Amino acid sequence: MNLKPLSRAVLTAALATGLSATSAWAVTPVSAPSAKAKPADTQQPSVKGEPQKPTQAQGQDVQSQAQGPRPEIEVAFVLDTTGSMGGLLEGAKQKIFSIASRISKGKPTPHLKVALVAYRDQGDAYVTKRFDLSDDMDSMFAELRKLDANGGGDAPEHVGRGLGEAVSLLKWSQDREVMKVIFLVGDAPPAQREAAWDFKLWSKRAKERHIVVNTVRCGSDSDTEVSWRYVAKLTDGTFDSIDSSGGMVAVATPYDAELSRVNAELASKTLYGGRAEARAMNVARAEATKGMAAEAVADRISYMKTSRGAGKSAPSAGAVSSAPAAIAGGVDLLEKPAALDTLKDDELPQELKGLKKEEQAAKVKQLSAERKALEEKVAKLATERDQWLTKNAPAKEDAFDANVMKSVKTQAAKFGVTY
Repeated sequence: MNLKPLSRAVLTAALATGLSATSAWAVTPVSAPSAKAKPADTQQPSVKGEPQKPTQAQGQDVQSQAQGPRPEIEVAFVLDTTGSMGGLLEGAKQKIFSIASRISKGKPTPHLKVALVAYRDQGDAYVTKRFDLSDDMDSMFAELRKLDANGGGDAPEHVGRGLGEAVSLLKWSQDREVMKVIFLVGDAPPAQREAAWDFKLWSKRAKERHIVVNTVRCGSDSDTEVSWRYVAKLTDGTFDSIDSSGGMVAVATPYDAELSRVNAELASKTLYGGRAEARAMNVARAEATKGMAAEAVADRISYMKTSRGAGKSAPSAGAVSSAPAAIAGGVDLLEKPAALDTLKDDELPQELKGLKKEEQAAKVKQLSAERKALEEKVAKLATERDQWLTKNAPAKEDAFDANVMKSVKTQAAKFGVTY
């Protein structure tokens, strides 16, 4: 592969330390084993049996459950993150909310979970990094931003390990009614490494576990095409070939500056209670949304409104918050003001310490109203931006995100979801 120079995405120190410590994702960098070494016990694939179905994710709409279960879609991206994949990786960071937003617009609104397995090869800084299936897209975005494209330079890559971990170690639902899809994305063919992580073995295991593998070849390597077509055909998936950069181009609109300004102000309207560590982590998550590009902001707002508003009446759906969900035992006091009565003094945010109870309640009420007004404004700007793009800049049909949606639309129809 030809290596391309690229810049490393820079995260705030708080985000880098906080999320890596207690993120809901299972981040598993793997030391490169010797040629004779077997996979570590914690990484050994489970050929027999299936993981138990995880409990229903927090935040799924209660009213929607009363009306009937939402269709579920589980999507894992298995990405080559060696040096030549820099263009696509940087584009994916900008488009992950776009993909989630477009999937969430299915009818009926699906409950989406996304996972990521990044792979390189033996001798690189890591062989794989794995982030498990979750509907917490803010954590997904934060973890994706930490990845950079590096290493490689000596095709092939350890594709078999990336695919094998996705099939065997992610917490897929066992329910046959759940749509389960892997997108395998890379520009180099599978290397022949340990037999336990053989590419064709895990292609067959994917078929046995009813996981469709859609493949996206970046560039024009013919050996990669052979392997990509093999697993796609075996699992009833699709094969697509795109430019090595991914073809994802950001488009400037007249709404971007105002959208970014309002979003940054919105991110400042937070009051998190709980342990000091949890408060710091949640503030870092909110702060991370300040630096998002306007396109990502618009797509994130669209996704949050659609997914959190599913099953609600129009007024209720329009009023749902797009703020990052509180994690690690923290509580968003603007969403749950009643929690004020249960928090200890050392669990209060700094803004409320030293205030009387009635003053605390008044402060929470004031910030809640301010955040609601800003959320309405940013949602309106995001909608106007989408409408402008529809008229002035139609999406590229050969881009990575367009290829993802093409496959999702076709396969989701089999599960009763239409677009």
